[in-house]
Amino acid sequence: MTKLKPVALAMAIPLSLNAFAQSAVVTGTIKDKANLLPGATVKVLDTGIKTTTDYKGEFEILKLPAGTYQLEVEYLSYKKQIIDIEVSENERKTLGSVVLNADNNTMEEIVVLGQILRGEMAASNIQKSSNKIINVISSDGIGKLPDRNAAEAVQRIPGVSIERDQGEGRFVAVRGLPAQWSSSTVNGSRLPTAEQETSHRGTAFDFFPSEMIEFVEVTKAITPDMEGDAIGGNVNFITRTAPAEQTFKISGAIGHHEQAGGSDNSLNLLYGDRSADDKFGYILNASYWKRNWATDNYEPRRGSDGLGVRRLELRDYTGERHTYGFNGGLEYLLEEGKIYASALYGTLKDDETHYKHRLRFDKDRIEVQHIYNEMITEMTGFELGGEHYFGYDTTLEWKAAHFDNEFRYDNSPNSEDNAYFIAQFHQSDVGFIGLENRVGSNYAYNKVDGGTDLWNKFSSHLPEGFEMDPSQAKLAEIVLYKGYINEKDNIIFSMDLTHQLTESTELKFGVKYRDKERISTFSDEHYNWDQNAGDVPLLSDFSLSDQPGRSGFLSQLNGDWHKQFTRVASINDVVSFWNRNRDNLVLNKESSALIENGGALGRHFNVFEKHTSAYGMATYTPDSEWTILGGLRLTQTDTKVEGFKFEVDVNGNESVSDTTGKKDYLSVLPSLHVKYSPSENINYRLALTRTFARPDFGFISPGSTYREADFELEAGNPKVNPTYSNNIDLMVEYYFEDAGIVSAGLFYKDISDPIFQNSSLVTYNGTEGVRKFTPANGDNASLYGLEIAYNRSFGFISSAMDNFGIQTNVTLMDSDMTIPGRKGKVSIPRQADMLYNIALYYDDANLSARIALNHKDEYIEEHGNEPTFDSYYGEYTSLDFSASYYLNDNAMVFIELNNLTDEPLYYFLGNDQRPLQLEYYGRKGMLGFNYSF
Repeated sequence: MTKLKPVALAMAIPLSLNAFAQSAVVTGTIKDKANLLPGATVKVLDTGIKTTTDYKGEFEILKLPAGTYQLEVEYLSYKKQIIDIEVSENERKTLGSVVLNADNNTMEEIVVLGQILRGEMAASNIQKSSNKIINVISSDGIGKLPDRNAAEAVQRIPGVSIERDQGEGRFVAVRGLPAQWSSSTVNGSRLPTAEQETSHRGTAFDFFPSEMIEFVEVTKAITPDMEGDAIGGNVNFITRTAPAEQTFKISGAIGHHEQAGGSDNSLNLLYGDRSADDKFGYILNASYWKRNWATDNYEPRRGSDGLGVRRLELRDYTGERHTYGFNGGLEYLLEEGKIYASALYGTLKDDETHYKHRLRFDKDRIEVQHIYNEMITEMTGFELGGEHYFGYDTTLEWKAAHFDNEFRYDNSPNSEDNAYFIAQFHQSDVGFIGLENRVGSNYAYNKVDGGTDLWNKFSSHLPEGFEMDPSQAKLAEIVLYKGYINEKDNIIFSMDLTHQLTESTELKFGVKYRDKERISTFSDEHYNWDQNAGDVPLLSDFSLSDQPGRSGFLSQLNGDWHKQFTRVASINDVVSFWNRNRDNLVLNKESSALIENGGALGRHFNVFEKHTSAYGMATYTPDSEWTILGGLRLTQTDTKVEGFKFEVDVNGNESVSDTTGKKDYLSVLPSLHVKYSPSENINYRLALTRTFARPDFGFISPGSTYREADFELEAGNPKVNPTYSNNIDLMVEYYFEDAGIVSAGLFYKDISDPIFQNSSLVTYNGTEGVRKFTPANGDNASLYGLEIAYNRSFGFISSAMDNFGIQTNVTLMDSDMTIPGRKGKVSIPRQADMLYNIALYYDDANLSARIALNHKDEYIEEHGNEPTFDSYYGEYTSLDFSASYYLNDNAMVFIELNNLTDEPLYYFLGNDQRPLQLEYYGRKGMLGFNYSF
């Protein structure tokens, strides 16, 4: 297949240089008395020329013929301003700062100064002036919500939802599709992924503090100058850049977690300045957040019939998380452009202590696990770029970047065995009562399946008066659950050329290249006590105490499971025991997941991938009402994957060998966007786009395990095709003069080649009739939905209500797809039928307060062979509150309260009366200050 040549293609782009000598350029910055105004519209009256300010409030009008003009500057809720200018041939005219004043006919000055409405104005103006379908949150909007990481910052946007870990936002999903079907970027660069339990391409953003963010831009229908691997959409986190003037801000907070106890604290510092001639600017932003956390959890693990519970796990977590963030940026203004550099760092360190009591109904024993781990996710990134003007109608932008994301376990139990550490003790001959033997083993059953157990109050089935006895609990095994992931984008290079062909036509061309590698290692090592070393250790051999939070375990359910808990050893004692007795424990290869026994192949592989893209697009603005944007993006993906192949012959002889897989494909991605604005306050939008999603890393592993005696082959599939989607979006937006908005939109996605786990009969190594389990592409799927949003101050009802308002949105969705071997249509995994947000606020010059409700319907996480065995993520509704008060122009105090209703995370199997997992996190809050020098 012919490969795209980025440099050659860029050199071939024609430039209309003969137009340079007849044109001028006009630049400037739009602001009010205190802030820059992004999204302001700047029109050249009596011509078709117009532009909008960027996120720094700056605008540029290219190819303006010599002459005298009037510029009209428009920004919602502000008075329009007319500026008379005169330009000469070859002139670059700088207007400096244009200061707008509030329009007191549409709102009171006090509203203008309110921080919530200031954020709404910025977001509304950017959305209104954009040529694509987007939603925006500004730093003012983020700061007024109790959202502490980047993922949580976007959950209030229509059609956006998040997946959580230990109560904190982690992955971002758009329009109810899997997180890996959307792209999450920082300053336009998609970040590499690193997360122990996930092998897809979605980036976990719990390491990225929200204080680092200036704007979040969610694009629902992408344009050709954006990367096309975004079926759901793109979420772009824009970090802070060099300010226009000296800026120094400090904020700090202390807090408390109801369930975990202990104190939380955070600190954020921001400093930026410019040189005397304004050419050199820089910014430094550092953030730290420490918090305690606790989770009470129970998980019924179901048996061979899929319904009966073979073991009930009672999990009690406590931990401490530390998040560190740094963002640094430099820029230098040239005579004809600028160059810039930035560095980004984010890390999450999670120290977790976990005690787990497992009631093994099928084994007639109780298992007690002592678990400790220190998980670290660490991301670093560097960017170097430039923007250069050629003549008066052509701009060249370029950027080179490197990103590195790593997941690892820290030095526990020691620097050589760093792992998720488990010490498990067994007490046998329990004598459980009230169990049923339906499938040759004793199980407990929920009422929905004809049993006696309530979904939210599972019986322990222990005999009356039973107490666990540490002197009867023997050390069964020590487990080292090891994993390491390092994904690098060694080099990302992009170049974009914009040329103003005529007053109404802008052309844009570009190329982008990424060299990616992903190293993933994994093993699950089980060690048993060596009988030659003496008697098996007992739990009573350790110094024992009550586990943390024992008396309040799952108090939300008024249960009494904690009464059956045995006393436990300290984690430090158990870790010390391992380090002292390392030679007295023997690896049990049969129970372990290793390369040498084929158990680790699905997560132990290396990926080497190259992405090469080129695009061309044109924006045609024939008059003030119509804007048409169309173009084509071509993306070549070259993938090589290295792994292992494990085989066992009929005699039990095992062998391991290296294996590789390759896949190259070209994605052709056309798009068309039409915007019609019959008046200044209304937009009609249509977008036709084609996007795709590369297969998850876990799907393309070349590793395979073949057991000849069982005639079964388990394998990845490097040849699986990417998933494509043809998308239609229709939207209407109406913008009120007081910065409010009401919008409604329809969307439809026709999705081809979704990936599922397939079972088929094949011939392997000359043997016919081998059952092969492998990822494969399925039939087409479809998704359609409706988005409605309404944000507005209540001042239109009565002037007495100027400072009160509402922000609300709802997204309704439905989908269908077919799964081979299963009758009828099913929904796309992770597609919820409804998302909604409701926030009520008060906002004046000094006080801002908001209470916010966020809801996500239940969805199918994984399909079974029939509806009874579909696993669901239950509906989730959270209630949060935040408020801030300005003591003076420089000092502000704030409060944040999260999860006020103590909403649980709930998974179930087929029916919400059949639980798979239920966990509570508790309420938490922060009280802090912010000071600007």
